[in-house]
Amino acid sequence: MSMSSEVVGAVAALAAVLALAGLAIYLRAPAAVSAADLLMDTAARRTGSDRRALLERSPIGTALDADLRRAGMSMRSSTLLLVMLALLVFGGLALNWVVGIAAGALPYFFVRRRAGRHAKEFAQQLPAVLDLIASALRAGQSETQAFALVAEQTKGAAGEEFRRMHQALGLGATSESVTQALLERLPGPDLELVVDAIQLAHKVGGNLAEMLGGIATTIRDRSRLEGEVRALTAQGRASTYLVTALAPIGLLLISLINPAWGQTLFETTAGRIVLGVAATLELIGFFTARAAAAVEV
Repeated sequence: MSMSSEVVGAVAALAAVLALAGLAIYLRAPAAVSAADLLMDTAARRTGSDRRALLERSPIGTALDADLRRAGMSMRSSTLLLVMLALLVFGGLALNWVVGIAAGALPYFFVRRRAGRHAKEFAQQLPAVLDLIASALRAGQSETQAFALVAEQTKGAAGEEFRRMHQALGLGATSESVTQALLERLPGPDLELVVDAIQLAHKVGGNLAEMLGGIATTIRDRSRLEGEVRALTAQGRASTYLVTALAPIGLLLISLINPAWGQTLFETTAGRIVLGVAATLELIGFFTARAAAAVEV
């Protein structure tokens, strides 16, 4: 009986490892850009008669779809939901429900992390991209040619996004639609300023190259100022985390030195009330101190 239980456990563990490995490989695969995705770049525009479309049109499906697009992944939000549900059920039945919940949330956190890294990389590349577009426009090239130049000469997140935009333009989309779709995938104040400048130039005219060059200079100046502010406020941020950690560390040391004192807090009603009030005050103090140390640029 014990041997069969060990075999079942080993098979379940191997299946879980293979499933997670396959999921990681699938999630890391580059996005396959289709014509429908290029011309209709939001989940709200998708139509479908299958049951999966119901999941994709739900608020959760719409949010996951936005994260998947920011991460540059081709997986549908309904597929991600089904994978999360499968891992949740498998982990809960094979081991326990705590492990199941953690396994089910793992793909979501992976997608969010990849989306955040993609957006951060694009924001860092944006000033150089704007300078390249401005130089191309000053040389007499069109916006489409400038976007193609960026897609060809830029790597990383910016290269991926501009390749998608260039392909969409080749399928008949307009500059306004592809830049607006880019802003929907990667929302941010800097990119919003760029999109507004492009749309304004199309409507009322103007020197778009000069506008984009000025925006690039503004972004660089603000990034430098943000770095200086973060350096000046680093001590305040570190103090916030240090002071917040003193109470839990002190409670742990007291429990190790004299376990009876810790048992009084955890095993009596009055002790649990004290711990709850202390934890609440700790959180309030932490968020208040962090807000005080944050400086908007």
